[in-house]
Amino acid sequence: MPHPTATASLTDRIQQLLDEREQHAEAIAAIDKTLEQINSLLGGVKAGRKPGPKPAAMPSAAEPPAKRGRRRQRFAISGEESVLAFVRDQGKPTSQEIERQWKAEGRNGRAAKALSKLTREKKLKRTPLKGERGSRYTLA
Repeated sequence: MPHPTATASLTDRIQQLLDEREQHAEAIAAIDKTLEQINSLLGGVKAGRKPGPKPAAMPSAAEPPAKRGRRRQRFAISGEESVLAFVRDQGKPTSQEIERQWKAEGRNGRAAKALSKLTREKKLKRTPLKGERGSRYTLA
């Protein structure tokens, strides 16, 4: 036969857990309401859908693949031609000056690729700078 105080404390503990469960359920309902308000302010997703990660959708054969954010740019002259013209105009620019000009033209990437190719093709001559990073370039 169970001890009377053990039964009373077990009953009290069960009641305490039920009360806590009710408080948690109310808190979850309040959180859900807040999330619904935020969702409606942000434009919302379909009604009835719970917030969380979206399931991965399989692309259909009819719809084209998603486009990437960046697009390839076209310029009046190529990057290599631009570097050669800059070196011709400036005389003996450094790699930092050429990089600045490259970015000022709105080109993506780095001028280092074009510089390397032009040096390899012997169209430019590279002279390392003493005591600092980079090189000075002249027409070959």
